Amino acid sequence: MYAQCGGVQSVEICDMETVDFDMNSIPDGIINLYDEIGLTAEPGDVWTSTGSESATAVLNATTGEVRLWSLNNASSQYEFTLSSTSCAPDPRVTVDFTLGPYAGKATTTGFFSVCDLNDDCNGDIEIDIDLFETLEIREQEAPPHLNGTWTYTGSLSASDYRLEGSNFGGTVPYTPSDGSPVDSQDYTFTYTVDQQGLCVSESVDVSITLVRPPFAGYASNYNICATSIDTSWDRVINLNDDEYLNQENLDGSWRYQIDDDNFISISNQINLKEYVDDFLNSSEYMPGFGCHSFDFTYRVESRSAICFDDNATVSFTIFEDLKEFQQLNPPEEICTASDTRTSLDLYSLLEFQPGFEYQNPDDENEIVFWSFESGPAGAGDLGLNLFLNNTEISQRHRGTISLQNVTPGRYEYRYSVVSDTLCSGYRDQTLYGSNFCVPQISKGNPCGSISAPVIIDILDFDYAGEDTTLNFCITDTTGDVSLVSLLQDNGNTIDAGIWTETDTGVVVNDMFSFPDSVDDPLSFSFTYTSDNGTTCIDTAILQFTIYPEANAGNGADVSVCSDDLTITLFDLLIDNPDPTGVWFGPFGYTSPDHLGVFDMNDVTLPILGPGEYVYVVASNAGCPESDRTSVFISIEDPVEIGQDVNETFCIQDGSINLYSLLDRETVRTGMFQDTENTGALTTEGLVDFTLLPNPDNLVNPIYNFRYVVSNNIPCDESSLNVAIQIIDLPEPNVPDQEFCILDAKHLDDIEVDVLNYNWYTSLESDMPVIDNPILLDNQVFYITNVDADNCESDRVAVAINILNMGERFSNGELCTLDFQDGVSPDGNNQNDVFELVKEELGEAYNIPEAFPDFELKIFNRYGNTVYEGTINTEKFRGESNVSIRLGDDLPSGTYFYIFTPNFENNLPIQGSFYLSR
Repeated sequence: MYAQCGGVQSVEICDMETVDFDMNSIPDGIINLYDEIGLTAEPGDVWTSTGSESATAVLNATTGEVRLWSLNNASSQYEFTLSSTSCAPDPRVTVDFTLGPYAGKATTTGFFSVCDLNDDCNGDIEIDIDLFETLEIREQEAPPHLNGTWTYTGSLSASDYRLEGSNFGGTVPYTPSDGSPVDSQDYTFTYTVDQQGLCVSESVDVSITLVRPPFAGYASNYNICATSIDTSWDRVINLNDDEYLNQENLDGSWRYQIDDDNFISISNQINLKEYVDDFLNSSEYMPGFGCHSFDFTYRVESRSAICFDDNATVSFTIFEDLKEFQQLNPPEEICTASDTRTSLDLYSLLEFQPGFEYQNPDDENEIVFWSFESGPAGAGDLGLNLFLNNTEISQRHRGTISLQNVTPGRYEYRYSVVSDTLCSGYRDQTLYGSNFCVPQISKGNPCGSISAPVIIDILDFDYAGEDTTLNFCITDTTGDVSLVSLLQDNGNTIDAGIWTETDTGVVVNDMFSFPDSVDDPLSFSFTYTSDNGTTCIDTAILQFTIYPEANAGNGADVSVCSDDLTITLFDLLIDNPDPTGVWFGPFGYTSPDHLGVFDMNDVTLPILGPGEYVYVVASNAGCPESDRTSVFISIEDPVEIGQDVNETFCIQDGSINLYSLLDRETVRTGMFQDTENTGALTTEGLVDFTLLPNPDNLVNPIYNFRYVVSNNIPCDESSLNVAIQIIDLPEPNVPDQEFCILDAKHLDDIEVDVLNYNWYTSLESDMPVIDNPILLDNQVFYITNVDADNCESDRVAVAINILNMGERFSNGELCTLDFQDGVSPDGNNQNDVFELVKEELGEAYNIPEAFPDFELKIFNRYGNTVYEGTINTEKFRGESNVSIRLGDDLPSGTYFYIFTPNFENNLPIQGSFYLSR
């Protein structure tokens, strides 16, 4: 049932780099062990790697696939075992597997070039390389096996290189003046992977070129104060001297950096002063540049395309010397009585030369300092140190001091710019101001330091008293008063001074005369200034207001109509009341202000009610007595009247009494007014429709009348409007009607030119025709136009004329009918019977309805009767209904008919038709 168990098979793959498992012409290095030994997978199969060379990581235990490219070594020691439940405990098969050697491919160019520096550049270079880096490793290609051997195949002695496994070490000697443009060394190696089984060994050759990189040397940097350029640097120097450049290769060249992107070639002999003078005379120069670097670059070009050029820059940084600064207009006098500042920036008192304002940069380098020099005994430094210790470095140049509770006297401070803390670099005015260099290295600024004193005089002041505000009642003010006596002094002595009007500055006397009376509050403002001759003065403002006694005015009795409860109570008062009071009234009313506004159309306001409304004016400042007055409100009700009326009437109604249109609650004591002067209204309220004018020929005009009832004062008359619309419809335009008796027309078949209408049988008829009768000769109907309110127009007579067959219409047409010319009873619903209801040219002819007493006879070609019919007989369908041939299907052929109307003067019709079967 299963294959034999325990067998051993051998598989050998020599060229794994060409294996293409999925047969897509792209090698992938995958094999299937089932395919290799010709077995078929069975349930319960498991593959394992059991040889001395492990392949577990690249083996799929279920499918038997092996990824050869992931095996690091070529070997004949691989073994795979297939276990199966059918052969347990023995294996189903064991596969001895040999993987042939693969040495890989050298890099594409055949050379592996190296440019590296791990020693000083004036000695020999030594480099370490893993030779496997010289072999290509690419996706979708087999990697080299790792169990091969590297051998050197060049002509150098063993002392000129080092080879340990795949690790190679080599040296490149430095030959600075032998005239050779390239310093390099070539090395060749062979990598061999030994034979495995019947798979022969494989080798690959690689070449390595070591190239010595260029070295531009070690450059020096110099910080120079601008004042020493003329004395120390007005000379020619050699940039290749070790003082400026050390250990450089000798085949380089010098260039000068004009800006970030541009250089010019120069010799190694320069005069630094010439470059500084060019800068000072250029547009780039501006006072306060701080520092400027002059960069000279030594460039050694690469000896090979694989190495980079090397540069070394000798930099001379010229520092601008510090410029003098001083306090502007010393000393600074501060009077704490009039100066509202609580602190002062000493920096704001300094005057600098344009472009040279010295501040701290926004970093940890503090270059400016404030110091306290002297002050009144025991007064201290006005908090200078406190501010400095709690302020970021970049803001300490402000030198803030406190002006609160200071001791009068002279204070001296010093502002110092310490150049030793300045350092070389480049200028950045945005971050550091216009005169400082961003710190780059630790060398100090070679220029000297500078400082200047700042002197402040804190002045004592004369006392002018405290700002004072007072209120007086007119009843308590008489005669004259000293303004100084009104100032508050907090127990201090007020010094001598002068009074001025606060707003105008006009000088006034100390003695003030109170007015005898005031109608409105009267305010005054005076400023007192004390001055004993120093620059420090003191001021105090005296403000007072003289108030009249409270005045609520006088009220009144007012009657209002209940349909107009809009009023402002304050407007009812007389005798110039104060606009500062509040109203109190019935139903708990309190006004929000002095107006007392009621507005029946404003839902946010209360409703005015009858009763007493009291206006209370509180006492003014300084006056103890309040005042009050009252307004009495009475409310008169108007006569109740209904709502406006809008009605519609037909012109045929003739008239209407307007009183009948009023609702039952409206009193009948009023009169109707003809507001449009129609002339159709009587004193009894009757409107005659025939008298109503319509000068504009309006369609369905509307007429307005007014009903008026008188009221008691203060109420206006009560009124309402009555509008009536008179509907006068135009007559329909329907002419007399003429029909052929064959049409069998009904009343609804008459064409009418209006949308809604009624038919009547007479001019006097009350009931319109509601059925649809057939029209008869010599009848007369009456039509009216009707609207949605059932108003009708005048009735129009319409006469009916029914023509008998053979008679002609007024237009000359003949009233006649041609029956069908064929009958084919084949069941297709076309001419199955001899039809008496016909459609011709859009007209329907209902012959049985037009001639209910008709007779129809059909004859064959021999003159024999084959069909006789009336309105009650089944239609002819090709069968005989006479006794001789009753029920027989008649043969095809020509048949003749005679149609007898049996109605008035209508003549018989005869003709023929063809019966087809």
